[in-house]
Amino acid sequence: MNRIRENIICLIDPRRRWTRRAGRTLVIAVAACILFGAPVAHAEDEEVDLELVLAIDASSSVSTLEFGMQLQGYHDAFLDPRVIDTIRAGEQGVIAVIVIMWAGEGEIRPLTDWMRVEDEESSLLFITQFQKSPRFVLPDGTSLTTAIELSRALFDANGFQGVRRVIDISGDGPNNVGRQPANARNTAVAAGITINGLPILKEYPDLDYYYSEHVVGGAGAFIVAAKNFRVFSAAILNKLVHEIAGTFPEESGAAGRMFAGGRSVAP
Repeated sequence: MNRIRENIICLIDPRRRWTRRAGRTLVIAVAACILFGAPVAHAEDEEVDLELVLAIDASSSVSTLEFGMQLQGYHDAFLDPRVIDTIRAGEQGVIAVIVIMWAGEGEIRPLTDWMRVEDEESSLLFITQFQKSPRFVLPDGTSLTTAIELSRALFDANGFQGVRRVIDISGDGPNNVGRQPANARNTAVAAGITINGLPILKEYPDLDYYYSEHVVGGAGAFIVAAKNFRVFSAAILNKLVHEIAGTFPEESGAAGRMFAGGRSVAP
């Protein structure tokens, strides 16, 4: 996580006078970025086809097994040749990606640093980093607002300049703590960020409709819903391929309901 912390330090104080105290956490720095603004991209930022935040639900409604299923889904997807081939097909042939976990209000935790992925080797390095990360204890509740706001701040001074910037949020319930997410969604979209959703319909069968109205937005935004955690891997593979390519998913499939261009389709 050193690169993230270095970037945050530069964001808050370019002269690096900020003291490194043991109690400082990423969430404090990210919150400061939101409050005080952030600089534009620097000339030395590496050009990539996509900057992607993968935001994984770690709220109390998600069991340890189900949390592991989410990580396994991303593990399997980033080893799939279809994902690697889609990355290589981009103009730059490389993307930048980070995995974070979110739950209640006011805090997220990164499971990886921002990492460049361009081939099998870099993809394996990426998944190795998040597979060995523990599940952190976060504030209770489901705050999609926090997930959006703090994920948005992660794009600032991350060392990359993408043609597109996307937040990919997976979750198994609606916002139930703090402010509703629509305003946070609108602010992110106004900054040129696309928010895609992967709602898991285990407890809320119509959660995809809620995501459509309150969470997703931006250029090319779409939803792929998973009926439960067991089919999460199939859903995330389909979603990642189209997310990286900048296309809409097909309006069918075993993973669950899908949204393409704002229209709901039941399998």
